[in-house]
Amino acid sequence: MLIGIDVGGTFTDAVLIAGGKVAVQVKVPTDGCDLLATVLKALDELLQGVAVSDVERVALSTTLVTNAIVQGQVEPVGLFIMPGPGADWKGRVPGDPLVLSGYVDHRGRVRQKAGLDELAEACRNMPEQKIFAVSGKFSVRNPELENEVAQSLGRQMKPLNITCGASVSGSLNFIRRTNSAYYNAAVWKRFQDFAGDVELALTRRRILAPIYILKADGGTIPLATAKNLPVESIFTGPAASVLGVMALCRPESSAVSLDIGGTTTDIAFWKSGAPLFDAKGASIDGYNTAVRTFRLRSIGLGGDSWVRRDSGALEIGPERKGPAMALGGPVPTVTDALVVAKLCQIGDPAKAEAAISLLSFPGKSIQETAAEIINQSAELIRTAVDKMLAEEAASPVYRVADIVQPDRFEPELLIGVGGGARGLAPVVAQLMNLRWQVPEYAMVANACGAALARPTLDITLRADTAAQEYAVPELGLRRKLTDRRCTLEQVRQLAGEHLQERATIAGIAVPDIETTFEEEFNLIRGYSTVGKIFSVGVQIKPGILVDLSAEDSMRGDLK
Repeated sequence: MLIGIDVGGTFTDAVLIAGGKVAVQVKVPTDGCDLLATVLKALDELLQGVAVSDVERVALSTTLVTNAIVQGQVEPVGLFIMPGPGADWKGRVPGDPLVLSGYVDHRGRVRQKAGLDELAEACRNMPEQKIFAVSGKFSVRNPELENEVAQSLGRQMKPLNITCGASVSGSLNFIRRTNSAYYNAAVWKRFQDFAGDVELALTRRRILAPIYILKADGGTIPLATAKNLPVESIFTGPAASVLGVMALCRPESSAVSLDIGGTTTDIAFWKSGAPLFDAKGASIDGYNTAVRTFRLRSIGLGGDSWVRRDSGALEIGPERKGPAMALGGPVPTVTDALVVAKLCQIGDPAKAEAAISLLSFPGKSIQETAAEIINQSAELIRTAVDKMLAEEAASPVYRVADIVQPDRFEPELLIGVGGGARGLAPVVAQLMNLRWQVPEYAMVANACGAALARPTLDITLRADTAAQEYAVPELGLRRKLTDRRCTLEQVRQLAGEHLQERATIAGIAVPDIETTFEEEFNLIRGYSTVGKIFSVGVQIKPGILVDLSAEDSMRGDLK
């Protein structure tokens, strides 16, 4: 049996999957001040009459880390960078970084030692700082200077956490890697508290199964591993909905999926049965990072979005004042309109009618007002999807074949999951002239996605045959390369071996390895080729453990 728990800002959803089917599903309010009680309540409702010894795995997704960043509830970070000569970093990294001397060149050779005296002086001026990040340009090709600075910081400051850029990403982009290290440190303490509450809840209920956390790219990693890489848990809420769609109704045609939750709607694109990835990585608080993620867009519209009149015109969201009035909330919401339109069966219909009556003009029925709210909400979602489609069409083209035969993304299907999907997805689909589908278990799609996401890890290997060495930054290693005439295929195989090594340490099986990128460059000296530089990224391929797709989904065809 598999357990999936999605800890959202409003509700915590949980599912128990047994025999390839959803055996139990529960939804409980999230208490942000007492997460332990929230998880315990979800587990108690989920496991009634179930032998906990039969639980094989527990996997979680959460928006708490992302929400902490948005709300500014993160730890202050002491950021040290070694950009070397010529790096344009000002305004592109968060906080107020302290620049140290020392740098590594593009071949991984130390050209100037780290400025440890500068570091000591900086430490004397920040005696209370306990969270740090260290990032150096080209550190993925040689992490020596980062490690020296981290070791010196550890001796002088006795910190709670130090995050090094090369340890969180093998990406060669210094700015993205620096930002990843910064946010990994910033959310570290918050994530430790979250992980501690989850582990304590499972211990109290005598659940001994391994615990995993969903990543932004749709894979999972052991919770123990994620404690050192909490930045990977950012955007796991939207990622969980993508994995939920994959498990419940993997679309074979080009599609748009909508996860219509309480506060936001998350939009994703699908092509040939797979979700599209963002080539640039995730953006956090306006700063680009190296976190691999799906191509997603979140808009401030959901079931709990506040609906009001401004000079007679309807205003919907993005603010949320609480739950729907049908559920005892303080103001009218989109959910109240869905209840009045009989598109959602939740709470007290009389309270929903009272909510919509506050927005109705004289001579206009509450049903007409509810329809106006639903149609305007759908139009807001449609506009956001159209904007994403325009951005997709305007994406840069890098291959001649793509210019000669452009493969334009044109959706044929709209899939809805989340609490508001049954009411809003068909209306959005009609506006876009698309077929639509709302799968069974759409209300708990995120929890299903978390429960069924396959464990993944990734590494980056860079080899320099002229220098006869290679490096794997995620493992913090740099070794001799025995064969100066090695091929790309051999480097790819070596990367797979180190991925297996990292997976073994983390306790993860390796069923299927995929290459995420590879590069090969000749090194020229004079008029002769003296060697090659190879760069290869490999990962355990993300996917789902069990297919839950069923035939009793709600569907709609074009009229």
